[in-house]
Amino acid sequence: MKNIKSFLSGCLLSAVVLYACKSDVIGPVSTDKTPPNPVMQPVAVGQPGAAEISYTLPDDQQLSYVRAEFVINGVKKEAKSSFYKRSVRVEGFGDTLEHTVTLYTVSRSEVSSLPVQVKVKPLPPAIWNVRNSIRAAEAFGGLQVEFTNPDRGKIVVGTLLWDPVQKEWRLINNFYFGLDSGRFTVRGLRPVKQLFGIFIKDRWDNRSDTLKTELTPIYEEQLDREKFVSMLKKKVPIPQVPPLPKTPGVKVQEPTNLSSWPIENMWNGIVGNEGYHTTENKDVPIFIPIDLGVKAMISRYKIWQRQSDYIFNHGNPHEWELWGTNTPNDVNSWIKLDHQVMEKPSGLPLGQKTTEDVDLAAAGQEYELPAGTPAVRYVAWKHIDSWAAQGGIIGHLHISEIAFWGQITR
Repeated sequence: MKNIKSFLSGCLLSAVVLYACKSDVIGPVSTDKTPPNPVMQPVAVGQPGAAEISYTLPDDQQLSYVRAEFVINGVKKEAKSSFYKRSVRVEGFGDTLEHTVTLYTVSRSEVSSLPVQVKVKPLPPAIWNVRNSIRAAEAFGGLQVEFTNPDRGKIVVGTLLWDPVQKEWRLINNFYFGLDSGRFTVRGLRPVKQLFGIFIKDRWDNRSDTLKTELTPIYEEQLDREKFVSMLKKKVPIPQVPPLPKTPGVKVQEPTNLSSWPIENMWNGIVGNEGYHTTENKDVPIFIPIDLGVKAMISRYKIWQRQSDYIFNHGNPHEWELWGTNTPNDVNSWIKLDHQVMEKPSGLPLGQKTTEDVDLAAAGQEYELPAGTPAVRYVAWKHIDSWAAQGGIIGHLHISEIAFWGQITR
């Protein structure tokens, strides 16, 4: 036993000494102060708001990386590229003017070479293409903005509202985006003619000019959820149209629910790990009719998934249809108002999620109905599948909350 203890003590001491020795190695990995040779034959190719500079590296064993120095709007910037690469990217330009970039090779001792200058001429930055594609239109409760982003630049679309009293612009919305096309709606605005401004900004604070437009938001109001009534168990005839259950001979039916998860939880104003929960392992699709209590031209609706670990998972809705009618006892009067397949912002596989996914689920997901949608008093949620049973024969649904907006006709 004594020998074992001595052996372990020796190992521990060796480890401590080894760690101490490694901890002393700080700073450059070489003491050679000889400047490396510079890059040769630099060639710049313009890109949207950027340039890629290729070059030939000197044959130098002490070479560590290449540093590019340039100036944007009076501010000195730099970019670095490992000696394993043969190019460096400089970005953040907000124009298409010619700019000077200075290249240095840097040794392992952090000694820089003599400078080599190269002229770069970036292509129009992403914000220009987005700005030129913007289309703004009146929407229920606000305005809708559409655009394309062919360069897939990471941008912010800012929406401004002119304050005629203070005589200044007021920022009312920022929309962050990085895909090739986008659309968003700014809500909560009065239904009177107002002056709006829309601009584009990137992460280097380059900003487009402002598109100005006068629009009158279309009046809408949120439907009173206290007037909602379940139509389950009232023997409402169900349209037997595709998609239909995959089990031979089975029709689209109303679901039953878990005892502590009644349908009324869908409109009790509480978002969380609760709501409406159907019984499990039932043939899908299922049909869930609701009396809204008023006849309204629905402009949009919003759903909140069951929260916690269930978001984009388990029985939360993945694909569904929304149906409507004013005469629920006439099976032929039902019309399809909407069809949706829910998308997860991150695109990650089932069971994985990001902060963006969590935030979206907590805020609720909004779906607009097309202009000209007829006014209805009764709606039905046709549940096709859930996240954990996509395309499945059987399944179930749980959902925390639902809300509707529109124009009440009576």
